[in-house]
Amino acid sequence: MNDKKIVFFGPVGAGKTTAIAAVTNDKSASTEARVSDSSIRRKKSTTVAMDYALLETGDERIHLYGTPGQERFRFMWEMITTELAHDCNGHIMLLDNARHHPRQDLEFYLQNFRTYNPKIRLVIGITGSDLIETPSRSDYAGWLTELEIKAPLFFIDARKAEDIHMLIDEVLQSEIDIPQNTSPSSTWETEEEMSIDELFSTAPQFPVFTTELVRDIENIPQVTGTALINDDNQTEYSSLKSAELDTLQQFSAEIPRGRRRIYDFGAVESFHLSTESTDHYTVLVANEQLLGIHCKGQLSLLALKQEIDNLLQWGKSTSTISA
Repeated sequence: MNDKKIVFFGPVGAGKTTAIAAVTNDKSASTEARVSDSSIRRKKSTTVAMDYALLETGDERIHLYGTPGQERFRFMWEMITTELAHDCNGHIMLLDNARHHPRQDLEFYLQNFRTYNPKIRLVIGITGSDLIETPSRSDYAGWLTELEIKAPLFFIDARKAEDIHMLIDEVLQSEIDIPQNTSPSSTWETEEEMSIDELFSTAPQFPVFTTELVRDIENIPQVTGTALINDDNQTEYSSLKSAELDTLQQFSAEIPRGRRRIYDFGAVESFHLSTESTDHYTVLVANEQLLGIHCKGQLSLLALKQEIDNLLQWGKSTSTISA
């Protein structure tokens, strides 16, 4: 019997687990846990290791692998794409049209998964268009053209087996030529160009709180200022008012230094600090630094955290904050 392999990838809530279950009549093995962040507004659980199912069609057996959407499980992306399914026939990327920034999701997941094998055939499925009509098909087509990516794109319902069969059939068609940028400044870095230490390192390869990240956070409506404080409780950068900074420094001094030394997979610990007024702080801790974000009361904690989660995941700038 002929064996094939297909890997599903994309952001949390795009429908990877649902798609694999739909096409295999719920006979997939899934490892899910309760969502602990703002994604709970869309779904109550998320894949934390992988989904797997075997689809038998005639004389073919198709092994379907679903990767977790959150970047903190990057080690599973690498394990699936470089070991379990290194010889796969294609990738299916699912994107959720109802997420806040589909364009950034598209670029982020393309860049990460094409790192492992840029020559693998890619098919893209867009879910959630029944909830939000835009971006449109022409929007996605334009973005792919800008990124020099040639891939079939379909608007689908991950709950419908016929839609997922369509994506699978498209993957298994004869391979097409995908334009490759061979210049040294290519956006996609191949696995062969990365060292083993870089590929499987558990430490983040970039500063967590970059200049670009902080500026983007300050541009979120209802955010009134930020401050970056080091492990010695010294302010490295601040756009807060004096009284606001004093409040944050007092809170910072109470956090044990060990809580700031978070290095695994670029993890970030978060706290919520209320004030006597309706305003509040969100405090992020990582790499022996503390980033405090002061917000007006109209901005909910969940809405802010969703925006910050996206910015942290997409932001890979290596520039650092200076006073």
